[in-house]
Parts: sequence; structure tokens; C-alpha cells
Amino acid sequence: MLPIVAIVGRPNVGKSTLFNRILGQRRAIVDELPGLTRDRHYAEGEWSGRKFLLVDTGGIDPQSAHPIQKQILTQTTVALDEADVALVVVDGQEGVTGLDREVAERVRRRGRPTLLVVNKADRPREEIIADFFSLGLGEPIPVSALHGYRSGDLLDEVIRLLPTRDPAPEDPTTIKIAVIGRPNVGKSSLVNRLLRQERMVVDSVAGTTRDAVDTALQAHDRSFLLVDTAGLRRDTRVTDKVEFYSVTRALRAVSRADIVLLVIDVGREPARQDAKLAALAEEQRKGLIVVLNKWDLVEDPAEAKAAIEEEFTKVYPFLEHVPRLYVSALAGKGLGKILPTAISVFQEFTRTITTSVLNEAVGQILNRVRPPATASGRHLKFYYAAQIGSRPPSFALFVNNPRYRAKNYVSYLESGLRTRFGFEGTPIVLEWKRSE
Repeated sequence: MLPIVAIVGRPNVGKSTLFNRILGQRRAIVDELPGLTRDRHYAEGEWSGRKFLLVDTGGIDPQSAHPIQKQILTQTTVALDEADVALVVVDGQEGVTGLDREVAERVRRRGRPTLLVVNKADRPREEIIADFFSLGLGEPIPVSALHGYRSGDLLDEVIRLLPTRDPAPEDPTTIKIAVIGRPNVGKSSLVNRLLRQERMVVDSVAGTTRDAVDTALQAHDRSFLLVDTAGLRRDTRVTDKVEFYSVTRALRAVSRADIVLLVIDVGREPARQDAKLAALAEEQRKGLIVVLNKWDLVEDPAEAKAAIEEEFTKVYPFLEHVPRLYVSALAGKGLGKILPTAISVFQEFTRTITTSVLNEAVGQILNRVRPPATASGRHLKFYYAAQIGSRPPSFALFVNNPRYRAKNYVSYLESGLRTRFGFEGTPIVLEWKRSE
């Protein structure tokens, strides 16, 4: 599994800015208002060939009377317990504060490898930097998350502290499947049926599965690796510390999967959490299959399926290209379609298209509907396209100026590529590059 790097500190020291700097993109919301990051944000980072899961936490302020602070403290404690490396961020312009000392004490109690990051120090004053030695967290590392000053040096130190694991070499043909969903939707029962054995603990109590368990499976002349994960709850409803661990491990599982099975209880109303989980798979650029479970409890399957198909893309418009399977893990019905569908999605996920075929398709799509002009009358001009990666399919589009593209035209182009090539269940990555 990916090692975890947790960013902690008091409010408004620049944790989210550092999070964005390490990732090289704007993922967390950054604002001058303290305490804006209330929930942990996760994303996969990479440096010097090492990948890790980066966790951004809310600002720690035990003296605050705000009711959300108790939740932030719990989340941060769990993030530290799960972390392989902790980054304690302080403000190099304000110097050491009493709250910094309290945060440092909490971190020391967790006993994790720690780096002390003095942020906002693009013009460091030696006497202020030296004061941070008093926190007892080792040598301070001055950085500027906003301007990138010494961010590379910091990441070198992070990589040095990450555990040296020698994972067994993975077979690139093995299809890794993460099973996710809200609590009590039947994930473990589903995995048990697929394995034809009671490998997981199955219970009607929500949240029984507390950890992610990998299980190898051979079927349809293919190798699979199934990951059964704990049910994810809405953050506002999670109060059990163990549930926070489950969330982290589920995210770890998704981060290293090829295909995600999103299990939904067909008898329950669509929830925002289902959409969030689907968005997580999309954001992590994984293949996705929606499995509507407990189909045996539906009184009129034909009518129910017609209603679901009509409403599904209205509720989840970004899942229009995702296959939907109707199954009953309890009765064992419809399960025979899951692994063949996973194979099909994996083939799309790893698909490559020759440059000539790709450019012919793009040309036909462009000739059908020309790019609209910008407000200043500029037109987007396409030169050529090339596939630059798979898992998922990624394409570079060389144009006169990427700024001239309209959002609806990007959607039109993606839709055209799906119509031409399929890509069922897999995201498409379009990278727009300027060319002369």
C-alpha cells in the first residue's frame, strides 16, 4: 500500500498551500480565513520515483470553542496514527507560538518520523528559524509553499524518511479491483460470492469490515486481486475513530486499483455519498463499474430497472459511460457478469490507439462541429493528437492556444472519442498543449 504523509499544524500556517505545492496542482481550498480545511484531503503524490498518499488536515486549536474543532482533533490524531511521516507546519513570519508548542507535543506523543516545516520563509531570518529548535522536532526546514522555495529539498527529506518496502513485483496483466460503497450495502457478501468462500466477515451491522483485505482470484483465464473495503460514511456522521482508519485504507485501496466496483443498495435512495465515491474513482482516474445490489428485493424488476436507467444519468450525469450491473449478492444472481465486465473495462482502461487512427477520428469530430470563437473572436486550431499514456487512456492535443478552448467543446470532443472508440467505464485524460 502507499505510504502516508500527513500535514499537520495550527490554523493558517499554510498547510493547504504546501499540500498544493507538493502535488503541483490546486487541490485544496486555500484562503486567508483560518480553519478553512475541516476535513482531511487526500491525493497521491510522487517524488524521485516514490509514490505516497498525501493527507491535508484541519488546523489544530484545542482552545477553540468551535464545535468543529473536536472533530478536527480526532481526524488529525487518526491521520498521525496512520502516517509514515508527519510534516508539522509552522509560520516563519510569526515565530514560535504557544499553539505551535501544543501541536508539537501532540505529534511527539504519536512517535512518528517528523519533519518541522517553517513555511513563509522565502527570506528566512536565522534567529527566527533557530527559535523553532525549541519545539523538539529536529532541525527546522525553511520553505515557501507559495513560491516553491526549497520545496524540492523538503521532498527529498520526505522520501528519505519513507519506509523502504520491497513489494513483490506486480503482474501488469493482473486486474486489481477495489470494492467500495456506503456501509451495509453488501460489499463483503459480494466478494464472498465471487470467491465462492466465506473469506470476509459478513454481518448485517454497518461497518463490520474494518480493514482492507486483498484476495487473489483466478477466473475467466485471468488473474484478479480483490480488495474489500470498509463502508465509507459521510464525514459529518463519522465519530468512531476506527471508522477514520477505514476511510484512509479505502482510499489507499482505490489509489492502487485498476477498477473500482461501486456497490449501491438498490433499495436505498441515491445519496451524495455515492456520488462522492464515484467522483473519488474518477478523480483517481480509475475504471469504474456500478453494481446495484439487493436486486432480489425489488418487486417489479423491469419497471424498477427502467426507472433507474432513466434517473441514473440525471442524478449522476458524469457516470453516463459507466456500466451498471443489477445483482443480488445474497441470492447469487447476476454475479456472473461482474468479472467479465471488469475484464472489458480493464481492456478499455489499458487501450492504446495508433496516432493515425486517433487523428483521423479527431479530424472527423472537428469537422462535424467546429470550435466556437472566444469572446475576442479567437478560434481554437487543432494541429494533431497523440496518445501519451494508458491506465487510463491519455491524449495530448496540440493546438494554437489551449486558452481558446470552451468547456462545452471539450465535453463534445470527449463524447466524440467515446462514440468512436468506446472507453466504457474508464476516464479519458485530455492534455492540451500549445504548439506552433
